[in-house]
Parts: sequence; structure tokens; C-alpha cells
Amino acid sequence: MVNFVEAYNSGLKAAKKARKSKEEIDLIFKELQKQILEATAGTISVTRKKLPDPPKSGTTATPNERRLGLISGANSIFRQLQEVNSQSDEKTNYHLAIAAENPSKKNSVKEIAKWSQDRAGYPCKIFLDSETIYCADGRGLENALTKLLSDPGVGEILYKLQNLSMPDKVSIETPADLANLDASNQSVTEI
Repeated sequence: MVNFVEAYNSGLKAAKKARKSKEEIDLIFKELQKQILEATAGTISVTRKKLPDPPKSGTTATPNERRLGLISGANSIFRQLQEVNSQSDEKTNYHLAIAAENPSKKNSVKEIAKWSQDRAGYPCKIFLDSETIYCADGRGLENALTKLLSDPGVGEILYKLQNLSMPDKVSIETPADLANLDASNQSVTEI
């Protein structure tokens, strides 16, 4: 006969382990947010959020815009009504993401990566462009978030959220009149 009590006890242990894992993940994200807020004088917050999926290709109008007939192009009213009726029950789908925002600006949320978390907490995954970073534990998650923040694309998003200007072109040559001709007394530090 099957031992259901053993399975029950196993489920309780798994639930306890999952709760600890989820608490650890939450603490790591709280520490991330705290450090980034401190480093940016409160201008950048990085958290996990539920964000709407991007619109399906070929359509840029929201369901409300379609209902109001604000569809661009030379469609007839009849076609617009057919589209509105067929898509009025359309529901917005959401996904989990790691997002950055400037708390002082409305609607400044920018996705920096997609996020996925197992029911047990770990493994969790960070999807950065075409790369998937798997995190089996807290140390792995910390390393993955460090890698995420070091990404040049993420850096560009954070620059824009802080309203810092990024030069379009970076020159590696210094004009002769600005060059330090007496560089012999300068020191170089290697990291």
C-alpha cells in the first residue's frame, strides 16, 4: 500500500525549504534596491515587477484605442467594428521582470531583464537579451544580478533614468592643447 503520510511529510519539508528560499531571494532584492537607491541618491530603484507583455506584432493599438476607432490607416468602419468585436475580450498578458525606475518620475519603469522563479524559489532565471542566467542559490543570484548591472545595455537604461547625458561619441584622442605633456609625475593604479 502507498504511504501517503510519507508523501505528506515530504511536502511539508519542501514547503519549509521553499519558504526559506523565497525569503532569501526577497532579502537579496531588498539589498539590491537599498544599495542602488543609496548609490544614486534616490534616483534609481531596481525591483521585480509584473509588466504587460509587448503588443503582438502587426498591432500597436490598445483594445481601448480599437474600441474608440483610433486605428490608423484607411480601414472602413465596418472592418474596425469587426476588429473591436473580435478583440474586445482580449486580456493583457503579463510577465515577471527585473525593472528599474526613477521614483520621482511617473511612468519611468524600464524593463532591464525578464525574471522567472520556481515554485520552490530556486532555481530562478534572469533572461538578458538572448542569454539565460540560472541561479541555483543566493550566491548565484547575487552574481547574476552583479552581471546584470554590469551589462552595457542595462547601464544605458540606468543613465537615461537618471537624466545623465551620455555622449554620442567618445573620443579616445585628446587635442594637443589639452594634453598633459608632463605625464611623468602621474601614477597608474591597476585593479
